[in-house]
Amino acid sequence: MTPTPPRPYTGETVAMRRRSAAPPPAPRFPWAKIRLGLGIFLLALLLGLGIFYWQVHRLAGAITLAEVRSNPPLATPLIGANLLLIGVDARPDHPEEGVRSDTLILVRLDAIGRWVSLLSIPRDTQVELLDIGTTKINVAYGQGYARAEELYGPGTTPEQGGMALAAQTVEQALDLRSRGMRVDYTAQINFNGFAGLIDALGGVTINVPQAIIDEEYPTEDFGIMRVEFQPGPQRMDGERALIYARTRHADSDFGRSERQQQVMRAILHEFQAKGMLGQVWAVPGLLAAVAGEDGSTPPVMTTMPIDRLDVLIGLLGLAGGLEPDAIGQLRISPEVVGMTENGSNLIWDPAGIQQVLDSFIAPPNESQEQATILVLNGTSTPGLARNISLELEANGFRILPPENAPEGSYPRTVIYDVSGKPATARRLSKLLNAEVVRGTPPGVTSAADVVVILGDDGG
Repeated sequence: MTPTPPRPYTGETVAMRRRSAAPPPAPRFPWAKIRLGLGIFLLALLLGLGIFYWQVHRLAGAITLAEVRSNPPLATPLIGANLLLIGVDARPDHPEEGVRSDTLILVRLDAIGRWVSLLSIPRDTQVELLDIGTTKINVAYGQGYARAEELYGPGTTPEQGGMALAAQTVEQALDLRSRGMRVDYTAQINFNGFAGLIDALGGVTINVPQAIIDEEYPTEDFGIMRVEFQPGPQRMDGERALIYARTRHADSDFGRSERQQQVMRAILHEFQAKGMLGQVWAVPGLLAAVAGEDGSTPPVMTTMPIDRLDVLIGLLGLAGGLEPDAIGQLRISPEVVGMTENGSNLIWDPAGIQQVLDSFIAPPNESQEQATILVLNGTSTPGLARNISLELEANGFRILPPENAPEGSYPRTVIYDVSGKPATARRLSKLLNAEVVRGTPPGVTSAADVVVILGDDGG
């Protein structure tokens, strides 16, 4: 058989057949890495929470005192509790001066409802004290402090005695038990603790509503000095904010109570403005500010078990999520409660006190407040107050006949919450893009609950 001759090379490229390669395997989803990342995150979160709780627990051991009142109340800030905040004037270098309560503010805490109300109680309020008789309400803390073991048994510390008798006296003065309510917890803070908290935050911003000049502000060496605050927003450190909260010779104790509540709101606003990371970073400094030095009396003490889980969750929820402008700011004062005087003692109308308590124990709510509003024209534009009044009336507000503002310069519109109507003032603030100031506008006499002074910014 003749073999087939090979084909001659023609110069053409002949394609070669290749065996097809197996397709690459589909990429595997990185579940293992995700699980590892989540595990590390959760571990870090739990570690952080553990460290935070350990810090709170250590703080509680330093500042929490046992309740010495018989049949102590049981309450939680998650669903509603009353805390009596006592500003203490104590001078360790001068024990002969004694100890007294400089400030009394009853605080209503409701974490689930996300609201808080403050009620300032004038220190000259007349009460009846056992073995003392007729006296001022701020005497109660000093008497409990000096007679702690006599009143509450052996082993009672002066601070426990002072807070207990102050709580009982406030319950009696406000007739809380007729409402089935108590002063559930007490907390005391001295001047150093107040200033230290503000410094730990890096200061606070306060909008001073009107000029303050006090020629007789008391100094620690029992002298006096001149202090001055010009109107407008300003940054204050702890010492300056303390002076602002304590000064009273320029107006009265009632004006001072407004400033104290204003500073408390500023502290909350400053804490919230830091954001989550900033708040976490600030916590150690805040804890150190209230715990005091080793072996010294802490500047803050309380009967509230701050490391109890429900209490801690409630306080953290309020600190992080409560709007400062939503805080109810109430005070017992002649503008809202009938009053007579017995020397320098103030005797309040019991019915008027109960009306204030009605607002204190209810969430700030515009429909419940039923606030009356007066609009004053502080500009050179004729008819502006009338036009704004008509717009507000169309929005459902209760408006009084408009007037002109007292002579003066009004560069911006300001809303004055005179009688503690925070929900109404807050909605007005949003409609008019104006700031809310708690208190009575200078030079204005009116029965209105809220006064709006229209400024050159147009309202």
